[in-house]
Amino acid sequence: MNKKAKFAIWGAVILGAGNGIINVIKQSNSDEKFSWGELFLALGKGAATGAAGGLIIGAVADHQNSLVEPIDTDSILLALASKVKLNPNDGRYIQLSKRADWLIDILETELSDELKDRPHRFGSTENGTALKNKFDIDICLPLKSDAFSSTEQMFYHVDEILRKYIGRNSVVSIRNQKKSIGVFFKIGAEEYKIDILPNKITRKRGNKSSGYLYVNNGGLFQKPTYTKTDVSLLKSSKITETQKKILVLLKEWKKSRNVPVSSHLLQNLILDAYRMNYGRIPRRFTDKVIMVLEHIAVNINSIVISSKENTNNILTNIPQSDKDEIASACHQLIEKYDYQPNSIIKIIQ
Repeated sequence: MNKKAKFAIWGAVILGAGNGIINVIKQSNSDEKFSWGELFLALGKGAATGAAGGLIIGAVADHQNSLVEPIDTDSILLALASKVKLNPNDGRYIQLSKRADWLIDILETELSDELKDRPHRFGSTENGTALKNKFDIDICLPLKSDAFSSTEQMFYHVDEILRKYIGRNSVVSIRNQKKSIGVFFKIGAEEYKIDILPNKITRKRGNKSSGYLYVNNGGLFQKPTYTKTDVSLLKSSKITETQKKILVLLKEWKKSRNVPVSSHLLQNLILDAYRMNYGRIPRRFTDKVIMVLEHIAVNINSIVISSKENTNNILTNIPQSDKDEIASACHQLIEKYDYQPNSIIKIIQ
């Protein structure tokens, strides 16, 4: 909808209602009998005046918008994706990466009898979708099925080991999280995190990755539990370089706009958008971004997406209020783009 029509409608509604309220107050303070005809006349006059004013203001806005020179949004969006993505040569990442190697060596030494396989990295820093201003390193710790009597014992045993290293090699704190243990390092003036994910590998011949995680539920009415996972399946997710660029942009968008959607769900929504539009994927990068946003806006309230490593983990099982907020944020961006395509370059600003 152009501004001329939108402003005319809003002008009619606002001035019509305002004039009506004034008339009601005026008649209420009068001794004469209340006149509905006079009220409707006031409403009509206000609406007409507001519509005329909105029409003029909207027409000016539409004219100015029509004069805006089109820009190469593809080049700008691709440049923005490159700008906000973590560069593997970033000094902070290199320092954190060295500490990740140090942690892997420590865990191999401390848990030599309990390890099923060598600890290994996974996640956004490994697949090239981490943001330069918000990144951590994820390490999976595969442990033998018979090494611990429960996932809870496994979790807190690893936690106990890690706490011994507070104060060494810039480790400032250890934090128990829902499924992982966060190890925080001081690098320069900032804190950076490495997440250790203890994984109790199932007793299955040849299996090195499928297992169980401890779920550290901290709610008042929740009890700790466990969940199945297969980190190798997470690492094997097929996502193209173009899809990675879209994911990086949308991760920065959701961070800057406080959109309540996880990065894991975003990646799966992008893949689902491509699947649903198979055979009619747009050629331009900008149109691909809009295609994904439209898919999310239209389907977030009804779609059911399961995590690849555990089909019982429904990623779209989030609060309705979050779904509404996600849809609204997508619709707003799309509406601005439809009116002025150049506005898409402000996706992360």
